[in-house]
This record gives sequence, C-alpha cells and structure tokens, in this order.
Amino acid sequence: MANISKQISVGTRLGSMLLDHFFMTMIAVVFSLPGMIYTFADAFEVTHEQQSVDFLGGSFLYVNLLGFAFYFCKDCIGGQSIVKRILKLRVVDNETGLSASPMKCLVRNLSIVLWPIEALVTLTNTSRRLGDRIAGTKLVVCDKAIEQPRVQIGQVLISVVIAYGLMLLLVLPFKNLISSVEQKKIDFVESSYNDLASKEAEKLFADSLGQYLSASIRVYDQVQNSPSKYISLIIQLKENYLESDQDFERLESLTKPVLFSKFPERTFVGQIKYVYKTGGSIQIRIVPIDWTPQKP
Repeated sequence: MANISKQISVGTRLGSMLLDHFFMTMIAVVFSLPGMIYTFADAFEVTHEQQSVDFLGGSFLYVNLLGFAFYFCKDCIGGQSIVKRILKLRVVDNETGLSASPMKCLVRNLSIVLWPIEALVTLTNTSRRLGDRIAGTKLVVCDKAIEQPRVQIGQVLISVVIAYGLMLLLVLPFKNLISSVEQKKIDFVESSYNDLASKEAEKLFADSLGQYLSASIRVYDQVQNSPSKYISLIIQLKENYLESDQDFERLESLTKPVLFSKFPERTFVGQIKYVYKTGGSIQIRIVPIDWTPQKP
C-alpha cells in the first residue's frame, strides 16, 4: 500500500473539490431542465388561471431533488466521482484502504454544505476533510496494484434513495410553509360563468380606455360558500405602465373605477392581471381583489 500514502498536493485537492462541484452542478441542472423549459414556455402565456407562486419549482421539485441526490452520491461508485477518475483519486475506507462503501461516501459528502469549513480543513490535511473524519474515509491517489471490491449496485441505489429522502425531509417543510402563506385560490363555480356580463364588461373597458388597453374578462356568478361573484380581469397594455410604481398607481386609478362602475365594490372577489408584452419580454403585475380585512 505504498502509493496509498502518497501525499496529495493542496492544488490538486482544491481543484478536485471545485471541479467536482462544477460537474455535479451541471448534472443537477439537467434534472432542472424540465421545470425550466416548462416555466419558459408558460411565461408568455397569459391566462385567467389564479396566481399561485411556488418558489421551489412546483411539481418539478421532485425531479430537481434527484439531481441533488446524485450530487451527494457522486463518489458512490468505487469511491470515485467523474473528476476523481480523471485525476486518479479515490475515496477509501480509512482503516482498510479499500474503496469506501456507497453509504460512507454519502455521509462524507453531506458535510459539503459547510464548504467554507471544508476548504479550511483541506488546507491543513489534503487527505481528510471534515466529511472524511465523520465518515471514516480519506482521499488517496489510486493504486492499480490494490484490487478493489466489486461495485455493489444495490448499495449505490440505496444510497441514492436515502440521499433523495434526506432532500425531501429538508425541503418539504419549507414548501409546505410557503404553500400555507401564499395566496389561496378562490373556489368559484365553473358552470356559473356569465358570458353576457363578461362581454358587457369588456365593451365597457373598450369604450372607456380602449386607446390605452384591451381587456379580457371572465365573470362567474357563484363562489363556494360566499354570496360574491368571481371576476378575473386581464388588461393588455399598449404602453408600459408597469415599470414605475407611480405610473402603475395612475393606471389603477383609471381601470378600477371602470370595473367598479359595472360591479360594485364588495360584491365580488378575484384578480386583475396587468400585462405588457414586447417582442421578447413580458411584464405582469397581479392585483388580488379581496375585501377581507388584512390582519395586522
């Protein structure tokens, strides 16, 4: 085992950490692509759907987390990530000198979230960072003379499943917290759509403010457990009044009175989407209509 004790330079060790992070981040991004593509495709489609903000990626979150699970399991196959294979390095069991088990590699990599501490520890010991001390592993230069155990695919898969479960345990509480405070959707009755009132309201906006905007309105006469109507209003602007708060306030002072002249205040709930589109961009401001007193 002479080559196993060969000293790894600080440059090689830090380079390995940085390149590992780069390659595994690129792999994680691949798992984020479906959500990114969906979001991009959906960005230019303005509909009457009620606003529901999910900062963690919605249903695509569960695909995204798989990329992070692979990140923490990057060394689980033979103690070598992609970068470690290129640099001829290996994570081994500190006692046996053989490639570390997938579970030990997972435990070792969990501490990478403390990367400033890990970088400092690496400067003092290039073979054993903090994660190595916790998992009972170390980083060595590969020695082809030492026969390594066969890769146990079952153990690798179990490590990935555990890593994925840990990601869920960490992220889902935040997702649930965000869901509990975000705007609640209004449960209106689809079959109560009032086509006549909707078209009359659209004509009212066209007659009053047609030189500035066009309006699409959907009026529903019934809301579950409420005497109110539900109204969704999309206002397509011909000029950009959304960039400054002053211009936006002036815009609201024109549009809301028109809406209230047809539907008196406190008789309906809903939302107004103000939209300004150019060839390659879109700006949207969403104003909920809710007469419930706000809690201090």
